[in-house]
Amino acid sequence: MSTSLSRRALVRTATAAGLSSLAAPTIVHALGALAATGRHGERSAGELLIRGGRVVNADGVVEADVRIVETTIAEVGRSLAPGAGARVIDARGKLVLPGGIDPHTHLHPGFADDMTSGSMAALAGGITTVGTFSTPRQGETPLAALDRMAATVQAEAIADVILHSAVWPPTDELIAMLPQLAARGQPSIKFYMVRPDFGAQMEMVVRVLEAAREAGVVTMLHCEDGALLAAAVRRLTAAGNTSLEHYIESRPVIAEVVATQQAAALAESTGAPIYLVHMSSARALDACAGARAAGLPLYLETRPLFIHLSEEKLRGPDYQLYVGQPPLRPRADVDAMMRGLIDGRIDVLATDHAPWTRAQKLDPALSIARVRPGASDLQFMLPMFFSEGVGKRKLTLPRFVETTSTNAAKIFGMYPQKGVIRAGSDADVAIWDPRRTAAVLAVDDLSKSDYSPYEGWQVTGWPVTVIRRGEVVVEAGAVSGSAGSGRLVERQPWRRSST
Repeated sequence: MSTSLSRRALVRTATAAGLSSLAAPTIVHALGALAATGRHGERSAGELLIRGGRVVNADGVVEADVRIVETTIAEVGRSLAPGAGARVIDARGKLVLPGGIDPHTHLHPGFADDMTSGSMAALAGGITTVGTFSTPRQGETPLAALDRMAATVQAEAIADVILHSAVWPPTDELIAMLPQLAARGQPSIKFYMVRPDFGAQMEMVVRVLEAAREAGVVTMLHCEDGALLAAAVRRLTAAGNTSLEHYIESRPVIAEVVATQQAAALAESTGAPIYLVHMSSARALDACAGARAAGLPLYLETRPLFIHLSEEKLRGPDYQLYVGQPPLRPRADVDAMMRGLIDGRIDVLATDHAPWTRAQKLDPALSIARVRPGASDLQFMLPMFFSEGVGKRKLTLPRFVETTSTNAAKIFGMYPQKGVIRAGSDADVAIWDPRRTAAVLAVDDLSKSDYSPYEGWQVTGWPVTVIRRGEVVVEAGAVSGSAGSGRLVERQPWRRSST
């Protein structure tokens, strides 16, 4: 997967040639793909037969062949015979998994990636569907923002996409729009509890959640209490401690715990489906235990930074590169997040992919009150989780698929269209070599971010062929597929029976 930094200049040449900003490692392959038909054709045509692999779904593992016809999985079974003209992919010794679904990325203006570069990173890492946000601009309604971002998907995306409406404030107008969001196939919204006026708007928040329940709209919540964070920043500022060296103290864990407790209470009060993003601490996880035991639709997500890295990174050299919201936590919390994914207390691993350049992250103007949070994670999330979880911990293959594809498909209204390898589902498939070992290197990242928080990490288990709706979009580590070939996935409203 390695390439030289100088080859990044080839991207501009590819863009001029109409190759949609393809990143350096893919240029040669993509030029050939555009010129060729048949085996390396850019679009799926006819039949693909994946032969001899171990097919992994959330409910088990079987040795089987997978027949794909056009965009759909037509058959899963043993000793399937290829049809006339079918392409046969030999998957002996490999794993055949549903394409990954990352419901939480930031592929929208303000970050380094666009949907093309973000799609490429996702696909190279075995992810075929990404979720990002449609945030209204000044004077723009949530429905207009959704239309604007849908047009961007149509123009730029290679991976398939779902859109969540990031909305504020909670109003009667928003309540009236919720059924329309569901009718347009994008039944999810996001609130940030970190907003300074979140508490003052609580009555309307409850009304929105009640309406969201009725409309089948999932509400995503960023759980940090804005008042407690503001108090921490105020105290640090008064003491003259405003640099990012004090970032951990500026976002105390109690702010996450209190907000998570409130989110669990909102789930109990309203019965609305609520999805908590980027959980980082054992105490926050414990705060959800009662609601989850009661069967409430409270879903939990954590992110790669919180299962691999501890707060030591925020005390070491280049600490600014590791700033995120919430911050990295002590090692005990890191272990708790991984255990939660393994034992079922956490439902989804998602990147919260927030790509920046090294220069942007090291900007000396940044402070505890002005940050650029997050990091590029799309390309390496699944291989690292596979290597650390399946390879080193007691993470089963079905649980790997559940936390990286199936659960997200169910929660966000895409199952069984996506998140499973079975007849009738979209032909989103990642073929993995569980024995391939390679290092994580920023130079290989197809994101426009130019650093990785995991630089040099040795990883065993990588996707080698990725198929999105019947099109081979990754082969031997190289990405093809044209910008605009990704689609906005039309989702079903949430219903308790669907999860």
